[in-house]
Formats: sequence, C-alpha cells, structure tokens
Amino acid sequence: MRATRSRTARLDRWRKGADFRQIASASAHANLATFAKAPRCGAARKRDGEPCCNPAMKNGRCGLHGGKTPSGKQWHVVQYPDCSTPQGEAKFNRKLRMQKRYAEKRAAHLAVMTPEQRARHEAWHRTHKPGAGAARSTERARARHNAEIRLLLSGEAPCRPQSPEMIQLLAERAAVTAELERLKAATIEADSDNKGIFA
Repeated sequence: MRATRSRTARLDRWRKGADFRQIASASAHANLATFAKAPRCGAARKRDGEPCCNPAMKNGRCGLHGGKTPSGKQWHVVQYPDCSTPQGEAKFNRKLRMQKRYAEKRAAHLAVMTPEQRARHEAWHRTHKPGAGAARSTERARARHNAEIRLLLSGEAPCRPQSPEMIQLLAERAAVTAELERLKAATIEADSDNKGIFA
C-alpha cells in the first residue's frame, strides 16, 4: 500500500511547478507596475537630503515621514500599538513610559513658571490653536465676518475711524444738501406768491 503524500508535500510540489512560477511572475510584475505608478512621499531624507521615493499614503507621506500620524482633529490622540503579540506589548509599555516622562517634564516646567509667565503661556495656547496656519487664518476671518454681520443685523452702525478726506466729503455733502433744501423752500415760496391771473 502506497503512502499518501501530506498536504505540505503537495503544496511544495505545486510551488515548484511551472504554473506557480508563472502566476508568481505575473503577480510580481503587476505589483511593480502599481508601485511605479504610485505617488511618492517627497520628504527630505536624512542621509542625503534627497526626496523620499517611498509610495505615499493618503496624506501624501510614507510611513517613515508622517504618513501614519493622525491629521485633523485626531492629531493629538496617542496611537498605541497592538498588544496581541509580545513585541506589541513591549512597544505599548515603552509608549506608556514615554507619555509618563513627557507629563512629568511638562508638569515640572509649569511648576517653575511665575504667575506672569503662566498667564502668557495660557494666553498663547488659547490664541494659537493646533493645526495649519491657513486654517487658523480662515477661522479668524470667518469669526470677524460673523461679528460684522451680527452688528449689521442688530441695526447698530459700525463705529469705524474715518479719514480726514472722508470727513471733508461728509461736510461738503451736508453743505450741498442744506443748499438744496434752501433752494427748494425758496422755489415753493415764489410759486405761492406768484399765482398769476387765476388768483
């Protein structure tokens, strides 16, 4: 009675066959084509300063140059590794120790501040929110426009400083308006005095 080949032996035989080599070659060529067409990271490399040639992730950078860093509102959320493996658990513990050291260092830095320095520190953090500078500028412009719209809707005229030229023009306009009213009154009075033959 002939012994049955094991599954591993059958797979090894399949992997060494011509069909498997053809499939693997086609898959490798397809992966190389996809790799060649992918956008590049472009970040400056440390070793030579040239642009990084690794494929970029969704945010335009590779995993070595910030591609895995959260963006937007999640930028400050700490990314903890998976603890399902011994290596992941060790990395998780290192991350916790690093966060603890950072918190202690920040607390010590704040403790030695004078009240004036602490007030300036807190004021700076209130006015300098994290994120891109363009986004902060857009938010400030939107807040300013909203304030102007609320002022207009309330019926109150905005109190803005006027230039000397504007003041002179307003004075001339008031003088012309007064002269126009005087001429209208004189015309009405002349018409009432001269009633003609039908009086």
